[in-house]
Amino acid sequence: MCNIHHKCNACSFSNGTYQEIWSKKLDNAINILSIDKNESITLHPHDQLHYRKKSLLHVDSSIIPPKIGLIQNNDVVNINNCPLHIQSINELIEITKYSLPHFDKFPLKYILFNDTAIVLVIKDHYNKLSKYIKLAKDIFTERDFSNLYLHLNPATGNKVFLKSYLYPIYGEKFIRNDLGYWYHPLAFQQQISSIHIESLQIAINYLKNNDNLLDLYCGIGIMSANAEQYFNTIIGVEQSPVSIECAKKNSFNTSFYTGNVETIINHIISENSIFFNIYSLYVNPPRSGMGEQVIEKILKKPPKQIAYLSCNPKSLNKDLMYLKNHYLINHIHFFDFLPYTNNIEALALMGLK
Repeated sequence: MCNIHHKCNACSFSNGTYQEIWSKKLDNAINILSIDKNESITLHPHDQLHYRKKSLLHVDSSIIPPKIGLIQNNDVVNINNCPLHIQSINELIEITKYSLPHFDKFPLKYILFNDTAIVLVIKDHYNKLSKYIKLAKDIFTERDFSNLYLHLNPATGNKVFLKSYLYPIYGEKFIRNDLGYWYHPLAFQQQISSIHIESLQIAINYLKNNDNLLDLYCGIGIMSANAEQYFNTIIGVEQSPVSIECAKKNSFNTSFYTGNVETIINHIISENSIFFNIYSLYVNPPRSGMGEQVIEKILKKPPKQIAYLSCNPKSLNKDLMYLKNHYLINHIHFFDFLPYTNNIEALALMGLK
């Protein structure tokens, strides 16, 4: 059992067995999508602890030892030995806690763990950067923090990060993850790589009958990298410039565009008219989904097949309503990308009518 769950409430670990938690969120997703369990669906449960490799935590160093954890009721709840964090994060939390000086000397407001990268968010202006570089090297050793970065933000209460600028104390700008893909400490990547790759392979197997692949919201380019051997031409689109930098290091044969999908999709279509004559679409949007405007623009040059990976059944259901007059849902796969939480991932495979 977790001894802080009643204060933290960030997961469902103490709310039942794995099967109970999985069944509850699966039933919820199926009800939202208005489908029957006897329809063409496949379940991919995954009972795993100590998998969370990315975590953004609040820091209160106005007291010694400081609190490092999540905000609940305007107070930081200390997270000690979280059953979902990878063990290295649990260990580094304790090392950090007993290494930090008082807030007056080192005003640390947040600490971001992302795989092997650690970002310290200091509440101050960049004109004091050299001061905090020296302090960080005095406080944290390269042995314990091999990829350590500083981010200074004088208004951390409004927004944690100002753009994507980081100053490396130890380590390089880009790092390889457990599967060898390049990522940036502020770039999004899935928590459990093996399940993500499994979902990508299912999507690729469904989409590969066409020569061309459009990868929307492509992130750091892992789908494009895995799909290269199956498609003649791949186009990837992502809003985050730093994610696109990673994507270009992960997928050498993909043409990447940086920008908001809704804003630039018409330009991409007009610039690649032959590509859009026959193509497949893979989409993994943020929780808000694709949205009506993007779907309307895509349907002007409709893909033959769509693989839609969603982390939010509500936005997926809304987008499926826009697509249902043009596409048949052939299969839905449900994945547990975040075990012991309320989150569930759905992969909808669709074909043009």
